[in-house]
Amino acid sequence: MSNKKIIKIDTSEKNINKNIALGLVYKPLSMLLSYLYIPVALAYLGDEKYGVWATVLSVLSWISLFDIGIGNGLRNKLAENLKNYDSLKTRKYVSSAYIMLTIIVMILMIVTVALFSLINWKSFFKVEANFSDNLTIVMNISIICMCVSFVMEICKSVYLALQKNHITNLMGLVQQALMLSSVVVLKKYTNRNLVFVAIAYGISNLVVELFFTLKLFKYNRDFIPRVKYFSREEAKDTTGLGIQFFIIQIAAMILYATDNIIITQICGPVQVTPYTTANKLFSMITAVFSIMIAPYWSAITVRKVDGDIGGIKKAEKKMLRLWGMATIGCIFLIIVFKPVVHIWLQRDMTFQQGLIPLMAVYAIVYMWNAVYSQIGNGLSLMKVSVIIAIIQSIVNVIASIFFGSILGMKSVGVLLGTVIAMLVSSIVMPIYIKKYLSKI
Repeated sequence: MSNKKIIKIDTSEKNINKNIALGLVYKPLSMLLSYLYIPVALAYLGDEKYGVWATVLSVLSWISLFDIGIGNGLRNKLAENLKNYDSLKTRKYVSSAYIMLTIIVMILMIVTVALFSLINWKSFFKVEANFSDNLTIVMNISIICMCVSFVMEICKSVYLALQKNHITNLMGLVQQALMLSSVVVLKKYTNRNLVFVAIAYGISNLVVELFFTLKLFKYNRDFIPRVKYFSREEAKDTTGLGIQFFIIQIAAMILYATDNIIITQICGPVQVTPYTTANKLFSMITAVFSIMIAPYWSAITVRKVDGDIGGIKKAEKKMLRLWGMATIGCIFLIIVFKPVVHIWLQRDMTFQQGLIPLMAVYAIVYMWNAVYSQIGNGLSLMKVSVIIAIIQSIVNVIASIFFGSILGMKSVGVLLGTVIAMLVSSIVMPIYIKKYLSKI
């Protein structure tokens, strides 16, 4: 029997605050588990293998973008449609997204597994020929799990469109709990095996995504994909917007996820560990900040449909106040950084001079950009975002290699190149958004 339940999106400040409050419960717990995961994984794998695993995750973050932005495209289109609920259109959007993504994933999985089997991963990761683990198997297991996860993650886009951001945060919490538990078990019964870590990582994600996908289907049957509801028009709408998101995601990947690769090539995988450790601590602040501004994306989409420009500007001011508070947090973390690392990892770690304050600058600029990314994405201002993203990605690679390798600044130089690239968006997007809103 068809579920006739009418879906309404609650974009009120009360619901936004509810999402923020629950997010501030789930996300810090998730982050706590992720911080516990690092010393446990580091103790299990050792510096070299953990450095390799951190780089593997960077490579996977590249591949994770190959849904060509369908998830984000679906999120915006659903938010617009759910404002004045149309059951048939909802089914078409969801079904078209699932089917399109499944086709893409099948092709991606076949091509990538074949390609990965041809790559000399030991040479890529700069490890010795006698490195004990089969890195080809590690990469293939990881990509297969990730491809299945692509399709399962569509539920997150629907939850976000429904203004239920807290559910996606809850998913992250459960995933972290499973990943930490799996490494604790591996540490007890096995010895430094990257293959087992890759399997545990993939299964942890898939189990959680399957559970919350089924929960979504139970919430409303309109979200269950069916072949008969596939629509070229809705697929084109979702994919067209999604491709623009995809280009931005690819550029963002080059901007944010290539640092580990560049550092590995310049300094070796061992130097990735202190860099990712510093990044992880400052990401504690950026992650909490992201929780607090995340509900505004779809809320801004709905306010655009309503022509509520005052509401959009009000949202901007609230996010900027939160940015100011987060900036103070970054400055404080510089002061207490080394003692916190010692307590966290139960060991001393050597950081390149200048890395810690520069990582704080990186976090501050990142969060500033995140404010205007939320507004731009909510308004679907994708053309200018695409141009900026492409420019930033090119500047990042060139600047990171120049400062890191040519000038010999190593990991600090790589990070400096990333910060310089990020400043493009920091300047251009606020100006463009202001002019756009003044014309509506």
